[in-house]
Amino acid sequence: MLKKLILLTPFVATLLFNSCSDDDFGANAIQAVNFTTKVKFDKSFDGTKFPVNAKTTLKNAQTGVTFEAVTNEKGEAIFPQLTPGVYTANVVFSITPAKFEELFGYPADTKDNVEFNGAAQNVTVNSTNVSLEIELNSVKPIGGLILKQIYYGGSHIKEGALFRDQFLEIYNNSNEVIYADGLIFGQLFGAYSVENQPYSQPNGQLDWSKAEGNKEGAKANTDFVYVANAIRVPGNGKTYPVQPGQSITIAQTAINHKGNYTDSNGKVIEILKPELTVDLSNADFEVNMTSYLGSQYSYDIQNPAVPDMDIVWWATNRDLVLDNLGRQAYILFRATDEEIKGFGKVKNPNNKTALEYLQLPNHFILDGVETTQDMGSKLVPKKLQNKQDAGYAYLTGGSYTSTSIIRKTQKTINGRIILKDTNNSTNDFVNIKAEQKIFAK
Repeated sequence: MLKKLILLTPFVATLLFNSCSDDDFGANAIQAVNFTTKVKFDKSFDGTKFPVNAKTTLKNAQTGVTFEAVTNEKGEAIFPQLTPGVYTANVVFSITPAKFEELFGYPADTKDNVEFNGAAQNVTVNSTNVSLEIELNSVKPIGGLILKQIYYGGSHIKEGALFRDQFLEIYNNSNEVIYADGLIFGQLFGAYSVENQPYSQPNGQLDWSKAEGNKEGAKANTDFVYVANAIRVPGNGKTYPVQPGQSITIAQTAINHKGNYTDSNGKVIEILKPELTVDLSNADFEVNMTSYLGSQYSYDIQNPAVPDMDIVWWATNRDLVLDNLGRQAYILFRATDEEIKGFGKVKNPNNKTALEYLQLPNHFILDGVETTQDMGSKLVPKKLQNKQDAGYAYLTGGSYTSTSIIRKTQKTINGRIILKDTNNSTNDFVNIKAEQKIFAK
């Protein structure tokens, strides 16, 4: 029973108040308030039990200042004299298997600590909003194929490779061989900034229930994500094994970006500072759109020594281009052609384009990473539910800085590195100089 619950890995945060409006703060905005987060376990666990010493963090979206407190025996974390404003909230709780059994009355079915997480965004704190309830849910066990590194920021516009050197790395975080064949990487579509339109949800995300092609009603906003582009690892099922502790790299273009090259139009592209970019000529896979689109994008140079990813769904761009500002979300999933055929195809609720997006049920998602521009005023509306990613990863230095987001190292077992995977990218990822097959601390 517990094993099944842990595999669900949801992160659910429930706000007990409405989202902020222009007059939320009013005349009392400058008056500090005593604010309380009330932390409880989700309905999968005993609702009469409360986490004690769960670390709770509030971060002011305007100032970037963070405040920390731990929960008491009632599951309450108290923040005295908190400055009114808009905050993000994050809760982490870790207990040993023995403490888990003592708390809930049944074994944890794991030798590792049982990890719980919860989060909430756009939390308004003022004299009328002085509390927040957050549900804690168990994190999935370590293992499986996960997104290890995403190099979306690119390198210097004039001295580097711009966005042409983008890549992503997928890691086997388990202790067993896993075949990458059929694994699908998806770019999610959604609002890049908070919008207040007839086609928007209160959180600023698009209201997919109003999208042309939607047949799921209100569930469209809670039970699905919307895939703009999806690429699949080729193979017959056992063509591309990924060993435990090893990874595969998928390049936008699998060439040595440190050197000058000639694009498909015959133009010589000069790289003035090779140290700013990466050599992807030995990538495991690349994305070449020429056959799919029927024409060649100028930067889309084919490396015949590197296998091409298969195109599953494509709505935008002439190549695999990751948003260099950090406003997208990325997922891994598996689905058959027949299943994909049965998924909904819906348009942007704003009705301004004819593009269609793949309506993917959440339960197909194996791993997800949400990115944002920053954790303050440019916090991007979430495309993933907290169940898939309760936080965000982002580049502190911004785009074109030759840096990527990469998972932290959690521990090493017999020489095999285990990466941190708590379904909260705020906790799991750091920035690093982009390079294939490297690790962060």
